[in-house]
Amino acid sequence: MDRRLVVILFLLFVSGIALSFAVHIFGVFRFDMAVALVLRGWDVPGLAAVMTAVSFPGDGWAPVGMALAVSAVCANRKKWVESMFVVATLSSIVLSGVLKLLVGRPRPPGFVLNPSDVFQFFNQYAYPSGHVLFFVVFFGFVAFLSWRYLEDGIRRVTLSICAILLVLIGPSRIYLGDHWVSDVIGSYIIGTFWLLVLILLFLMVLHKRNGEDRNP
Repeated sequence: MDRRLVVILFLLFVSGIALSFAVHIFGVFRFDMAVALVLRGWDVPGLAAVMTAVSFPGDGWAPVGMALAVSAVCANRKKWVESMFVVATLSSIVLSGVLKLLVGRPRPPGFVLNPSDVFQFFNQYAYPSGHVLFFVVFFGFVAFLSWRYLEDGIRRVTLSICAILLVLIGPSRIYLGDHWVSDVIGSYIIGTFWLLVLILLFLMVLHKRNGEDRNP
């Protein structure tokens, strides 16, 4: 493994652990309040609708449906390892739920938990943002597969869509009043770490399978 990648993984891991402990111990930071006041103070026509639409793919069972749909596309193209790892991106939801319970940070004032939310046990807590974590892992992996397999035109479109969603999902969660900015920062850090781990595992499995195919 490249030494630089090891360093990046180590820094992401340490940063994620440090921020998680800080949130658990100190609760809400001053910059959480400051950023929330700025973002929620934006009065731009149509902005709420855009932010709600951006967050929608992370609501309820939507992540499961998207992961299964992309997995099915991979399986249809006989990309079995790719199909398996697309489903594995759903592990980000489990990771998010575990961290929410461990950190136990309350949601921002005014947040109302949806009574029909099937994940109420986890979603009553704020840190980390499950939406952001899932977006980073799922759309990050989709972007990786697109860069690896798709033709130039489709690749550019797919990468652009993934990039836009990844950039907007964080601010949308703060703007909608569902999370603090440190929830979002932590999710980007933890999500990037988990995404890199999945990509490395994927490449290892693919390399091993290709080696076995060449040496029956």
